[in-house]
Amino acid sequence: MPDSPPRVLRLSPHYYWPQLAETSWPVKFDAIGGMQSQIHRLTQELDSLGVAQTVLTLRLPGAPTNWAMSGHTEVRGVRVPVLPIRSRIRGMVDLNLAWALGVLWHLVRHRGRHDVIHVHCSGVMIPPLLGWLLTRVLRTPLVLTVHCSIIATYHPMTVIDRFMQPLARWVEKRAIKAAAATVVLTPRTVPVLAEHTGVAADRFVVLPDVIDADAFAARATPEAVAGVRAQWPVPGERAVVGYVGRIAREKGWPIILDIAERLRDEPVHVVVCGDGNERDLFERDLSERGLTDRVTVTGYVPNERVPAVLGTLDLLMMSSLHEEFGSVMLEAMAVGVPIIAVGVGGVATVLEQGELGWLVPERTPEAFAEGIRKALADPQWRSDCAERAGKTVRARYDLAQVSALTTTVYRAVAAGGPLPAQG
Repeated sequence: MPDSPPRVLRLSPHYYWPQLAETSWPVKFDAIGGMQSQIHRLTQELDSLGVAQTVLTLRLPGAPTNWAMSGHTEVRGVRVPVLPIRSRIRGMVDLNLAWALGVLWHLVRHRGRHDVIHVHCSGVMIPPLLGWLLTRVLRTPLVLTVHCSIIATYHPMTVIDRFMQPLARWVEKRAIKAAAATVVLTPRTVPVLAEHTGVAADRFVVLPDVIDADAFAARATPEAVAGVRAQWPVPGERAVVGYVGRIAREKGWPIILDIAERLRDEPVHVVVCGDGNERDLFERDLSERGLTDRVTVTGYVPNERVPAVLGTLDLLMMSSLHEEFGSVMLEAMAVGVPIIAVGVGGVATVLEQGELGWLVPERTPEAFAEGIRKALADPQWRSDCAERAGKTVRARYDLAQVSALTTTVYRAVAAGGPLPAQG
């Protein structure tokens, strides 16, 4: 294997631009979520390890076109405009295509040498399709990270989605078969994808979402938390249950209001922290149900302020229809906020089947409301759970450890050798 770290071409339409932290995020282009923050964290940490990276992501209004993170890492926004089509589910549905065409145009003009292509996939077919085509054309080995598997996790949101599913599954299958390594976030995905693709299990690597827990928690200072309570505001006399993430169909936002209705007579306040293509629908429904005094919507909050928001919560709620991992759980664990969730996708794996959080038996408002009442009435469980989760997040999901393993994967792929064995 070469002594110097491999040169990586990282491709993802989703990326967190810290330059937008003090401004509004352009939601119609890209509703901010955990995937953006995860890729940014990984890129920064790999940069500190000396990995040379060119990141090609979607060009967003207000974000730099080219950001030199260091002397060997640059992040570029690319986009070739195509016919814009608005969608409630995905914002501008042409943006993955516009990004992919931007990547191709950039590569035509800038034929740099890379040892590895690393594509991040999120439940739509264009990123894996692009990775499959590029690895064939450039003869450069491909690493896929499956942040949401079309085959194993994603549930169609619309009629068009369901119609496109067979093609999307075929594309993901072809990309996995062409990849030198496929990274998944939890072990539960490996046997499903291995069975559907015929790819041997030793070509999959489990590299979970990550966090620098101590650095993240350090931002939840008493002053920062007080600032959040004053800005929105968050009542001090009620228990606070929060949702942090995109206000989007797959995150199951209607059930949040159903739960709030069932807790109307309880001393509980709900905080919804995030933005999305369906925020206006959420707020309209919130007003029509007469819940505006029971639910606070913050809108977009930059990742730098999320620790302070979490610091206002007594309980974090996860109500997604599908979820490959749910990186906000790591953030809650780091800050010491217990979690109540439905165990879809990888959520139950992360929460160790209820050892690190409260798993509701079914995804219904009644089950969530009952679980919230019981969790809030049991301060000892919340304290013990937060302590266990805090230790686990620092031992298992550490940014530095997983980034070092990622570098090992890059070296193995670039050298054409076996992937690192995992216990």
